[in-house]
Amino acid sequence: MKKNFLIIVSVFALAALSCSRAPETPKNVIYLIGDGMGFGAVSSLLLSVDEATGFEQAPVIGLSETCSADNYVTDSAAGGTALATGTRTNNGFVGADPEGNQLTSILRKAQAMGKKTGIVVNTTLTEATPASFYAGVTSRKMVFDIAKQFTESEVDVAIGGGLDHFISRPDSLDLTATLIEKGYDVYLNWETVLNTDSEKFVGILPLYDLHRREENNGTASAAEGQEVCLAAQLASLNEDVNATHLSEPTVYLEKATVKALDILSRNNKDGFFLMIESAIIDGYGHNNDSDGMIVEMKEFDRTLQNMIDYVNNNPETLLVVTADHETGGTGVYYNGHKPGNEGPLKLRFSTSGHTGTVVPVFAYGPGAESFGGIMKNTDIPKKIEALMK
Repeated sequence: MKKNFLIIVSVFALAALSCSRAPETPKNVIYLIGDGMGFGAVSSLLLSVDEATGFEQAPVIGLSETCSADNYVTDSAAGGTALATGTRTNNGFVGADPEGNQLTSILRKAQAMGKKTGIVVNTTLTEATPASFYAGVTSRKMVFDIAKQFTESEVDVAIGGGLDHFISRPDSLDLTATLIEKGYDVYLNWETVLNTDSEKFVGILPLYDLHRREENNGTASAAEGQEVCLAAQLASLNEDVNATHLSEPTVYLEKATVKALDILSRNNKDGFFLMIESAIIDGYGHNNDSDGMIVEMKEFDRTLQNMIDYVNNNPETLLVVTADHETGGTGVYYNGHKPGNEGPLKLRFSTSGHTGTVVPVFAYGPGAESFGGIMKNTDIPKKIEALMK
């Protein structure tokens, strides 16, 4: 009993010491967002693997309310905007307030501090969540406007998909040419992204390189663009006909994020801000796909563990992990009492849409203690900004 009492006292003493200590100031920030990743999704990972996950290594865990300005249940556009700008907006709005005024994101604020910036997603670069960090429009469907605003973003490194939005446009503009004119190297295949040493590049890849395709679902294999653009023409001049082009959707996100970190860490006097989105968790929630969700969360965890390794090796780096909302009303199905004896883990879903339940927040590195407790989604970028100052 005495031993237990001493342990309890020690725990509370350490907690009090942590609360009284001023948060440290991180030089680098990694913001990892799991689209639709609620507690059910995280539980699906924890109950499916024997080894420790990246989530279990978090020294600080909090909860985030995810409402939008006009609904208890947010969509990805308003949810992403809250996480990017610290302002709640209407569902469907991207990087703009309810009156339609463009907001200043935490990525833009990091740029103003002299930091390098990066975006890595396993969806299109013009999708709602990444767009919230650089664009300002009143509808997430305004993808051609979003792509144009991307060319003005001054992001140092970006890797994702969505070539059609840059070249197959109503205005006939070739935005890969615009990016090249602005000093970017533009790559259209996975191999060139992995091999580049450029410190200012955009990789706009086919969707089949970004995430795996289910055998009964062909949506991920849809062809993107005809590659009739300046970036494709320049690439063809240097094409090695004997080269083996890589297509590694199951490891894309972890390798793309490591590549981005490698580039952003170079000549890094003022640090960097890297936003990463794992977007496909949301899709498996919408589809009520238990097996797909579990596999996707395992892939997410590999990316997370790579980011934790970076934090451990670069102690001036803050890593914040959260979700824009929960999708599917995801829970663990009650089909037995003994794990391992009743077959594979099965999830149960209450909806094919989003829910308004709170989502977890995990924090690692200097300033992590700021992210404990219950907060609004808008509090997260504000906390990051306060720590970066």
